[in-house]
Amino acid sequence: MAPALLPTLPGAAFSIKGALLGLIVAAAISISANIFLNQTEMIAWLLLVTSISSFLAMNFTGCSTYTSLSGVRREMKFAVPLQLAGAVVGLTLWIVARFV
Repeated sequence: MAPALLPTLPGAAFSIKGALLGLIVAAAISISANIFLNQTEMIAWLLLVTSISSFLAMNFTGCSTYTSLSGVRREMKFAVPLQLAGAVVGLTLWIVARFV
């Protein structure tokens, strides 16, 4: 879904566009699974889906005609640590929520 919507989403960085799509999907998941998930699990899924979606959308950076190598490096320098942190925190919260 991300490659088809990349031209229409706001912003220049593909990681931000992917994060926006991830937030939309995570919101849909949390609304539909509100009965089955507690608050900690919903936050965990929000972080996990957003991080994964952002990373996957960033993989399409080379497909664009307006990206440069320096722009890709700059985007990866700020996006990858945030994606990794979001995934680690989300996974940790999900594991904690399953055992508590």
